[in-house]
Amino acid sequence: MLDIIRASFGGEIIHLLSGGRLLKYPDQQPGFVVPSTFGVRVADDIVPMSNDPEAALKLADEKLDSESDYSSSSAASTLSPSYVVDWYGPDDPENPRNWSDMKKLLILAEICFLTFSVYIGSAMYTPGIEQIMEEFHVGSVVALLPLAVYVAAYGIGPMIFAPLSEAPLIGRNWVYIPSLLLFVVLQIPTALVKNIGGFIAVRAITGFVSSPPLANGGASIGDVVSMNNLSYGLALWSVSAVLGPVFGPLLGSIFAQVLGWRWTFWALSWISGLAFIVLLFLLPETSEATILQRRARRLRLLTGDNRYTTKAEQEYANFTLREFAYESFVRPFVITFTEPGVFFLNSYTALIYAVMYSWFEAFPLVFVGIHHFNLIQTGLSYFGIMIGATVAAIAFCSAMYFYLAPRLQRGAPPETIFRIALFAAPILPVSLLMFGWSSTASVHWIVPIIASGLFLLGGYTVFQVVFNYLGMSYPRFLASVFAGNDLFRSCFAAAFPLFAKAMFVNLGGERFPVAWGSTLLAGIALLMVLIPVVLLILGHRLRSGSKYAN
Repeated sequence: MLDIIRASFGGEIIHLLSGGRLLKYPDQQPGFVVPSTFGVRVADDIVPMSNDPEAALKLADEKLDSESDYSSSSAASTLSPSYVVDWYGPDDPENPRNWSDMKKLLILAEICFLTFSVYIGSAMYTPGIEQIMEEFHVGSVVALLPLAVYVAAYGIGPMIFAPLSEAPLIGRNWVYIPSLLLFVVLQIPTALVKNIGGFIAVRAITGFVSSPPLANGGASIGDVVSMNNLSYGLALWSVSAVLGPVFGPLLGSIFAQVLGWRWTFWALSWISGLAFIVLLFLLPETSEATILQRRARRLRLLTGDNRYTTKAEQEYANFTLREFAYESFVRPFVITFTEPGVFFLNSYTALIYAVMYSWFEAFPLVFVGIHHFNLIQTGLSYFGIMIGATVAAIAFCSAMYFYLAPRLQRGAPPETIFRIALFAAPILPVSLLMFGWSSTASVHWIVPIIASGLFLLGGYTVFQVVFNYLGMSYPRFLASVFAGNDLFRSCFAAAFPLFAKAMFVNLGGERFPVAWGSTLLAGIALLMVLIPVVLLILGHRLRSGSKYAN
């Protein structure tokens, strides 16, 4: 437990404020000897350290003198040899790959809890839409703008937070914890806001600071989970990302009906506040680059030798603001719009995400307007989506374990994963048709709930297929690919609730109020089935002609 607290955000603060006297690391204990396995980095070579550091430095200087083909710019960055800090050995306990299974499960659970606790806030207030319209004297579209700007903002956030978390000096926790604290604090003005303009503005800021789990949650899991098990870890994490927006209306409906819409944000502050307290001291830093950077810093203080550094520090030493801007804002768009496979897969996930958010408008039309549910009963109707996502996670992990993983290990191309999508994709149009045409007074209310669960069964599986395929195909530019996907689908999801009600009402009739709107979405989903089919056949050819794909 001590090593978890010591490596947490709170533990790091205590360690720094105490000057290293509290929560000491092994290399700060009396009698610690700096390993002689570190080397002196000169250009692209490592000069082995001997027992005599001065002799090693002399050897490095002689090697530099013997090289005559360095440009002036490269020489400037390599003339000062430095000790390259690495793990103390293959069993180094600070290496996240060597942590115990229980510690890894704890981190996975914490990342899932963090993701759930902020994404529950996206649609949590929607059961109180009617109360907001009455209090602020606005229409339904304006009352939904706080939802739209929240979702759009947490699509923009990863463009900044993802590359920030890769910097050795920052790491994962210095992005997670301060942003989570700000998220908790912002629930206070949100609950007390007096006008719709302020409500929209605060929600936009809140959505932005809620995005680090979306930007870095998968990366944190990848830090500790082996590549063979990464798909299962991401699948479990994705369930929390789905359950958050879906569970929000359920919890929000209870507070909105009993205490009023403002209490939904007080409840959100309690949930996210609990996450902050837990993660402050129990979520250790998982970024390898950051852990080694802190080790190098400690060795510099211990030895008084400023030559101790890490590979990641050297790489970031010449990282310019222009390069940061390109990585964050330009490359995601370049890859999205120049890679046909990425563009169509992003469009597919955007449609699924948008339909799920449009249901925050469709469900009241069905379960309040037709079946006369109260707010709490309407919130309970989202349980079908939760069950669908849970079943989908179990089914996908089983398909990965028994079908896909063995084939990939035998050298099958990444496109093999689309065979799973061929079973999941047709479920989407079928479930949308079932939802639309069963939403009538003569059909029991359980049928549209089952249809919504089926939609998540197919949609969640397609999501996992897309994420795993992108991860296997674009490993060098994974941050840019996922950032582009986040922004693409979040913008779609932000827009859909604004016109979803008008679409359902204008296309529907008195007997089947959401049937034709759902049919329109089903038609689009049916066309989208062609995407995994085409990529299964032509995906390899598209990757071979790409300068970004693996």
